[in-house]
Amino acid sequence: MPNAVYDVTDPATLEVVGQAPEHTESDVRQAVGLARAVAAAWAADRKARRAALHQMADRVLAEADRLGRILSLEQGKVLAEAVGEFRVAAGLFNYYADLEWDEVEPLPPRGDRSLEVHYRPVGLVGTITPWNYPISLLCVKLAPALLAGCTVIAKPSATTPLSTIALVEVLNRVLPSGVLQVRTSSRRTVNVALSTLAGVRKISFTGSTDVGISVAAQAAATVKRVTLELGGNDPAIVLDDADIETTARGIVGSAFRNAGQVCMAVKRVYVPRNRAAELAEAISAAAAAHVLGRGVAEGTTMGPMHNASQLRTVRELVDDAVASGARIASGGSRGCDLPGYFLSPTVVVDAEPGMRLVDEEQFGSALPIVAYDDLDTTVEHVNAGEFGLGASVWSPDAARAHGVASRLEAGTVWVNQHTVVESDAPFGGWKASGVGRERGRWGLDEYLETRTLNMRPHS
Repeated sequence: MPNAVYDVTDPATLEVVGQAPEHTESDVRQAVGLARAVAAAWAADRKARRAALHQMADRVLAEADRLGRILSLEQGKVLAEAVGEFRVAAGLFNYYADLEWDEVEPLPPRGDRSLEVHYRPVGLVGTITPWNYPISLLCVKLAPALLAGCTVIAKPSATTPLSTIALVEVLNRVLPSGVLQVRTSSRRTVNVALSTLAGVRKISFTGSTDVGISVAAQAAATVKRVTLELGGNDPAIVLDDADIETTARGIVGSAFRNAGQVCMAVKRVYVPRNRAAELAEAISAAAAAHVLGRGVAEGTTMGPMHNASQLRTVRELVDDAVASGARIASGGSRGCDLPGYFLSPTVVVDAEPGMRLVDEEQFGSALPIVAYDDLDTTVEHVNAGEFGLGASVWSPDAARAHGVASRLEAGTVWVNQHTVVESDAPFGGWKASGVGRERGRWGLDEYLETRTLNMRPHS
């Protein structure tokens, strides 16, 4: 009997754009069985895995425009950015295909004994990914997992399953049957099954801190390996010598990218009090230049927020800040005639530490600006928060900026930029922002187990 299906809607128009299977625990168990049947052969041929990753990259690039439209329709983001996710995916496949690493590492001999460290695939991986970047956040897991020799069951967000289904169909023209599978659900059925079934040996999760904690707790019962890339409340700390126009452009480019729905986007700005007014004016002007609309429509530079709940949360945080003495400098309206979840880029000034909009992750198109009097106090305040995903420092004085950046408790700290990631540099969070690292050799290590082989001659 075929699976039931559920509707997937466009967050800009609220129209149904497709349907996805309503998979069950039984479907996940079936996928585990299929993966187990092909695991040994896939893990045994490293050369074939490298070749497959290169071929996957080629296939994705060839179909990026078609795939990007699917993503834009279900997620809401601008079409060029959606296509860009698939180009990022192809880049990750090529990067890991070319990454050099040793499956066997000799250690110094101990008298008549010889030692080796073996690096072996962790086994079947369950990936659980969110709706804001469904493809790039999947492939930053998928590429190293496949290179390591793991098999994978992908679980996309309930509201953005279509692009993942389409991508997996393309990749499975290259991969052996059973190596990569996708399971979808409008409920948490698949998440729970992946987190609890003993046949799944690792969970790689990106999403909110609350859900990540739940997934990790479920995974603990079967002692799964877990990688968690969780929430962030990234500060941009502007120093008193910063160029206002350059800083404003950089901050707006990060803070309102994908309607502000980026885990590592600028979420709050700290600026010296004597420069706060001019920075707020420049940020407001740059933010107001955005054209809101449907992601696939020509001329759109910012799409809607992804769902009603997220829009409601951001509006509540803005209203709370205003009630506490802050002021909306620009934005705050729908900014679009379409019926979807729109909020124009909203810049909030006179914000203060202690306001929810400052201290919580809003994850949407609103940005508080906090004026500060003492830099050391500001650094202490930022470091006292629960999150530690990213941060940035803005100043033309490289040595001074480096000194401030080195004091910030975050997995990535940028200088005069934000929301920039590299294929070969580790990315992940401190504190409540996550466990483990993605990208580079660090990302590969997350999918490998070590075995020590200690040998001595028979006497």
